[in-house]
Amino acid sequence: MQNGFCIILSKYRLYQGITLYHSLAYNYGNFKLFILCVDDEAYQVCDGLHLDNVILLRPEELNDGRLAAAKHSRRLNEYCWTLKPFFLEYVLNRYSFVHNAIYVDADICFFNDPSLIFDHQKDYSILLSEHDFLEKNSMVERTCGKYNSGLIVFKRCNTSMSALRWWSERCIEWCSDSVEDGRFGDQKYLDSMPHLFDGVRSITTPGVNIAPWNEGKYSFSNKKDKVFANNSKLICYHFCGLRLINKDSFALLIGNQKLNPTIHTPYTLVIQETISLIEHSFPNFNGYFVESHFQDNGNIYKIGR
Repeated sequence: MQNGFCIILSKYRLYQGITLYHSLAYNYGNFKLFILCVDDEAYQVCDGLHLDNVILLRPEELNDGRLAAAKHSRRLNEYCWTLKPFFLEYVLNRYSFVHNAIYVDADICFFNDPSLIFDHQKDYSILLSEHDFLEKNSMVERTCGKYNSGLIVFKRCNTSMSALRWWSERCIEWCSDSVEDGRFGDQKYLDSMPHLFDGVRSITTPGVNIAPWNEGKYSFSNKKDKVFANNSKLICYHFCGLRLINKDSFALLIGNQKLNPTIHTPYTLVIQETISLIEHSFPNFNGYFVESHFQDNGNIYKIGR
């Protein structure tokens, strides 16, 4: 039995998604990475890289006609959010060797062995990651939700399958990048899971899914080539709001937007290596993208400086 990590990639998140793969390969041996490619460019590049321990999928393989309608009626990010529960249910149904189906956003990077998450907590059907907002931003929880849908664990069990079917139905009904009637994207629905299903737990392992919305609670340091957040190993950091401008620069668009060399420098240096690797085989590929509403915001930094 293995842990199956699941990411959804478009060409605009490809560089970070492949960097996530390398972070898993470096820190954790016993895994499979399922990559759901939502466009041909992402699939062609991933296929051409011949990545070990990776299984590539396309949305058509999920075999649900409702997703085709969602693709045409929703923006790309909304479509990708809609895919999440269908993707996870498919992996658990199709691949019997998967013990935990773990959805991970493509802009997450693992700095240490993630098996600590599963060693630390045993009694669960589903593990959810709390936002744990800074106090000054705690009101955001009311609209965006208590939990972050960028890292979720579903154990192989009947409860998980029921919860995924329920979540799929909700996302088909409505999944918008807006706040409406107590809903927000695919994410706010997670607030209801602990009340509807048994064994839904918050992740209590320290150092998991730290992000710009809560990093002010932590001091980051290097100890014997490992990154620590306060006194615990940093398992994974969620680089939400980091956008690549080109091969040599990136922008930080949310949070305090300040460069933290302990986490940003190693991450972006590996991204730079990933870009060079892809350029070698796919010289015409361009995965740089900054949303229009972000283009006048944020701070820009040079990689490695």
